Amino acid sequence: MDPNKFTLKSGQQVLAVPCLEVDAFAYGVADETGAGLERFLDTFVGAFGKGLRFYRTGDMKRYRAIDAKALDGPRHWFSDPGLLSSKMLAFVAHSGEQEDDVRPPAIRMSLLGNWEEPRFVLRMMLPAALGDSPEDVVALVGDALSQFPLASGHCGYSFVWEWTDPTVTEEVHEWAAPLLLRHPGLGYGDPISLSNAAQTGVVAVSWLTLLGAEALQLLGGLPALQAAAPAGVTVLPLGSTGAIVRAGDAPQAGDVNRRDPLPAYKTVGSLVEPARASDDALDEVAIDGMPDEEIDDWLRRFFP
Repeated sequence: MDPNKFTLKSGQQVLAVPCLEVDAFAYGVADETGAGLERFLDTFVGAFGKGLRFYRTGDMKRYRAIDAKALDGPRHWFSDPGLLSSKMLAFVAHSGEQEDDVRPPAIRMSLLGNWEEPRFVLRMMLPAALGDSPEDVVALVGDALSQFPLASGHCGYSFVWEWTDPTVTEEVHEWAAPLLLRHPGLGYGDPISLSNAAQTGVVAVSWLTLLGAEALQLLGGLPALQAAAPAGVTVLPLGSTGAIVRAGDAPQAGDVNRRDPLPAYKTVGSLVEPARASDDALDEVAIDGMPDEEIDDWLRRFFP
C-alpha cells in the first residue's frame, strides 16, 4: 500500500492516515466477556505498548499521557460483570506525537453495556506497513480474540483519524468516500456505525473475515467450511469456537479502475453469505460522505 495515496492533509496538518484495522463485535455479557476483553487489550499492549503515548477513557474530557495507571480503569471494568452489563465505557490509546494527533498503533474499545442488549465493539488500528507481514497479523488477531465471545469481525486496510472532532470527521468522510468506492479493500473506519447490522450477522468481508460460534455453525462448522473453501481462501480456527477466513496471502486495497475488484474477497463473501447480516439491517447503515445511491452496493460489494 502507498501510504501517501491514502493520507489526508490540510496544509501541514495530517488529518487521516491508512491503517490495518481489526474490528470485532460481541453482544450480551457472557461468562468469558471480561477475560476476552482483557486478552484483546493485553495482546495489543504486549505488541505495541512501548510506543503508546496518549490514552483517554469515556469520562475524560481530553487525552492524557500514558502512565503506569492508564490500564487500571479498563482492568477494573473487565473484572465486574455488573459494570459491563449496565454502563457505557470507552478506552482509547494511540501513538501520535500530540494528544489529538491519533496515529497507529492505536486501540479503541467501546463497551456499551447500557444498551438493551449490551454490545462490545473493539478496534485495533495497526500500522498499514504490517500488511507486508501477514503471518504476524494473523497470529496477533488469533491471540487477541482467542477468548473473546465474538459474533463477527474483520481485518483489512482502513483509515484512522481523531474521530472525536466532528469537523475533522466530516472532512475525512467526504475525502474517504471516493476512495472507498474505488478501492473495495478499504473499510469505513467506524465500526460502531456497523454494530446494529453486525448484530444480525456478518456485516463486512475483508482480508480476514472473523466468525464467532453462531456464524460458524450457520456455515456448517469448521470442518465443513474448510472443505468448502476454494483455492486462495484459507479457513483457520479462532479460539475454540470461531474461525478466521483468509482471502489470499496478504491484505489488498484493490482498484476497480484497474480491474482489480478483489475476486478472493468476493469468493469469501459467497462462502459466508448464509451468515450475512440481514438486508433490513444493512439498509439502515449510513456511510457518511458516500452518496445514498452508492451505499447499498458498497456494503454488499463482496456478497453475491
